Amino acid sequence: MHAITGGTTTMRDAATDVRTPPPSLVSRVRLATSVEDPSWTRGASRRPQGTAERPSLWNTSTLMSCLLLAVTHRAEPGSSRDLPPRFLDREFGRHRVTRFEDIDFPRALVHRPTRRFLRDTGLPEDARPFRLDADDLPLPTLAEYREEHPDLPAPPGADRLVRLGRLTDGAHVVVDGTTGTVLTWRTPDGTLHPLVADVSALALTLWALRRAGRLEAADRR
Repeated sequence: MHAITGGTTTMRDAATDVRTPPPSLVSRVRLATSVEDPSWTRGASRRPQGTAERPSLWNTSTLMSCLLLAVTHRAEPGSSRDLPPRFLDREFGRHRVTRFEDIDFPRALVHRPTRRFLRDTGLPEDARPFRLDADDLPLPTLAEYREEHPDLPAPPGADRLVRLGRLTDGAHVVVDGTTGTVLTWRTPDGTLHPLVADVSALALTLWALRRAGRLEAADRR
């Protein structure tokens, strides 16, 4: 590519126009979960030996990274991008994350990325504001759930919506078995509302909220 400035023609390699690709989801998770202040490794200041104390500024920076990671997580609707191995286990504990088996899925859950994510990564059982109904297996469609709760109004397409759990405000969390989109079902009026793009975004948001709460609590001590 030619660039003419002040009568001088310069050549610029096309390779220099290639923008650096954004960091992968795995890289951003590692950044947000880092426990070391990068400035310390550059010799700007050293942490005293024998202490795990971190400066308040670094706690705040990490907190912002966690929340920004959840907010900026973008994928094609229902694509359910993979997260790092044992990602949820490290935050919630291995025995507090439920991974599903194929027999736990209703026939309506035909979206393969969602099935793979729930099988390989899973979801935390109790992560405010979400609580997984791990005892309600196999996962019911809303049509099946309403058979036991006939007083609840049915939303459109109840036979393809799979119930995962509830939020603290009482709304039910469901995933569209065809597209993988996660929605809330408000039982007072039977309406559906978009929540997040897919189950991986749900898991990432719950992780970020929990980690943010832990950092805030540590910063107050």
